[in-house]
Amino acid sequence: MTFRQIEEVPEAVCTVHRGAYAEFPKAYVAVIQFVENNGYRIKGPFCESYIDGIWNKESEEEWLTEIQLPVEKISG
Repeated sequence: MTFRQIEEVPEAVCTVHRGAYAEFPKAYVAVIQFVENNGYRIKGPFCESYIDGIWNKESEEEWLTEIQLPVEKISG
């Protein structure tokens, strides 16, 4: 396992995805739609934090991943 420190992100849109990794596109669509519908602009790449997965859960339905997207509010 490798750890690395990443830059601080002042503001992000986040969601938690439960289930198979093949279903990630649905979670990504939800995050992007939230950004577009709520006056935000994407400020950096997505980040995935794998909380539970194949290493500690037998069933894909129990896998848990947090998906984060750095954003900034569009001034207007």
